[in-house]
Amino acid sequence: MWRVDPRVVEKYPGFCVGYGHVSGVTVEQFVDGLEEKKQQIFSELKSKYNVIEISQLPETVCYREFYKAMGADPSSSRVETLLRKVLEGSFPSANNVVESCLLVSVQHMVIAGAYDLERVSGTVTTMLAEKAEEFQLVDGRRVLTIPGEVVLRDENKVLAAFTSGDSRVATVTPKTSGVLVVIWNAPGLGRERVEAAVRDALLYLRKYCGGHIEKSEVF
Repeated sequence: MWRVDPRVVEKYPGFCVGYGHVSGVTVEQFVDGLEEKKQQIFSELKSKYNVIEISQLPETVCYREFYKAMGADPSSSRVETLLRKVLEGSFPSANNVVESCLLVSVQHMVIAGAYDLERVSGTVTTMLAEKAEEFQLVDGRRVLTIPGEVVLRDENKVLAAFTSGDSRVATVTPKTSGVLVVIWNAPGLGRERVEAAVRDALLYLRKYCGGHIEKSEVF
């Protein structure tokens, strides 16, 4: 179902990937328990980071260095952007599945994505982009992958690019029942961070989305 091309770790030592398969989710716009959990995490993050310059955090430095190594704008880190949104009180609103993954992302400072398994074909691979390939982001913008950056692909298409975000082709919708969760770190941030993020993502998808955990693995 999933794999990691060994060339990714050869090029970027310390890079880790976590996968999870969750079935039977119910996609909803608002879930009381999740809202309470979000507010708890947001409060903890604001207490921790409000007096710290975000650009100087060790995690931010790791992501900026990784973006630079992949040929992208170092200040465009999705993890950094999400943390800033939390501190500004503007966390993205989507649905319980997507928000569960975004919460894990800002909680553990990882990139976390959720994909509708019915819209995924064959084996999913974390790999290096071989060329500049166009795809459409969730917000409708069309972007190009950067040759040599980390991307997520199925047998036919790009599902996500590290530096730009998720493709809309496998977006979670109200009809989604099976979810693939993918967690990425930046080199310099330990494997244990990815392991904790996978555990929490699967916990939230079970607790707040009614899902059943089928399988998970960290590479």
